[in-house]
Amino acid sequence: MPRIIKLFLFLIIFLAFFEAGLISSYTLVTSKPPDVEKLIEMQIDTVSSFLDSGKNITSTITGGPEEIRIINNADVADALKARTGLDGINIRSLNATTTEDTSLENININITATGYRENQTGSGQIVIRPTEQFTVTAAARAETRSSGVWVDVRTLRIISVTRIY
Repeated sequence: MPRIIKLFLFLIIFLAFFEAGLISSYTLVTSKPPDVEKLIEMQIDTVSSFLDSGKNITSTITGGPEEIRIINNADVADALKARTGLDGINIRSLNATTTEDTSLENININITATGYRENQTGSGQIVIRPTEQFTVTAAARAETRSSGVWVDVRTLRIISVTRIY
């Protein structure tokens, strides 16, 4: 058999065993039946993010993301609060960064902030616990201005909400 056919057969068998192992380990870890479509989509997203990482290689070489000032921080905090379901967002913790050229009129930005959720009480046993803290990561489009950026809250997309312990 030619070497190229052997290589393709090896890759196909390797991928089949890899997928079977991924699905079975998911079942062992979560004790739930796997959602195969979600697992494959997660793998594709991960691989595509690695392939897309080369697009901004010049900005990566010249330095990390540039920190920029948000002009409409109260509007952004309200939008984050509404979209995450948290009780509040600390405006002082709002941080925006971008890897794009800030001389452009519209840029993509990444926003991080700290949010909180107040204690919830109900009938029954009394539980005393501190206010829960969360880190919110979001992405949005912003219009550059001389004093910073004006975030278009309609384009705000929540990436993650992580509880801080």
